[in-house]
Amino acid sequence: MFSSNHPQCFSKIAAALILFLPFLSVLSFDTERELPAHTVPAELEGVGLEEKLGNHIDTNLSFVDEQGKQVRIGDYLKEGKPLLLTLVYYRCPTLCSLYLNEISASLKELNLEVGKEFNYVAVSFDPKEKPDLAKAKKEVYVKDYGRGDGSGWSFLTGYDPEIKALASSLGFTYKWNPYNDQWVHVSVAYVITPDGQISRYLKGIPMDERTLRLSLVEAGNGKIGDLTDSVALFCFQFDPSKNRYTLYAFNIMRIGGFLTVVILTAFLFRFWKKQNSSSTV
Repeated sequence: MFSSNHPQCFSKIAAALILFLPFLSVLSFDTERELPAHTVPAELEGVGLEEKLGNHIDTNLSFVDEQGKQVRIGDYLKEGKPLLLTLVYYRCPTLCSLYLNEISASLKELNLEVGKEFNYVAVSFDPKEKPDLAKAKKEVYVKDYGRGDGSGWSFLTGYDPEIKALASSLGFTYKWNPYNDQWVHVSVAYVITPDGQISRYLKGIPMDERTLRLSLVEAGNGKIGDLTDSVALFCFQFDPSKNRYTLYAFNIMRIGGFLTVVILTAFLFRFWKKQNSSSTV
């Protein structure tokens, strides 16, 4: 007899399989060859991510939004709002759709609202994709999100030079696989500060809601979020090895020490006041 946890387990396994489909597909045409240990298949060479935390992206790079309007990346960094940015391609049959669905689910759980506290932008790295396809994608995810009027969402397309320039500044590398007519790439979300600096790389599926929220609050430099988020940022620190925020023991000890001093001071003051009152009687 299966327990109630099995469907959830199966769904996670299915998600993991889907995640690796693009990489499996590039190897499927030549299954007989043997690869030496630690050798990257030729089809995957030049595909990956080189983190460039602190690097500034070119905010003047020009793209086309889902309405066919010419826009700049800097247009989405106005009013001191941080930006959640992803590079995908809209016709991707597996990984991109799965990743966009995961981002949509995470955004729905946030107590921060797209368009109000931050903006979300997806950029297609396929120069053949056009605004009509971007518009269709935006409509799907804005409807699924169910909050706001969609003004904080943008799905962009562009020309190859601008796409490559943006990808290079982010450390994102990808390539076309002619054997299955698909792009081979990784899926990562980038958190960008209002001045165009790369603040955080968010990798993997599923996306941790707390990590996403704190990354945006941190990138917003205190202009978004509330007191609870500020306290959380003091108590938690991003751990790149785990791709999420974890408790920062040193700051927890500092808080404990501060509270100890406050309590001890209050106790001594009360004791002194009581002693002083007794001596004046």
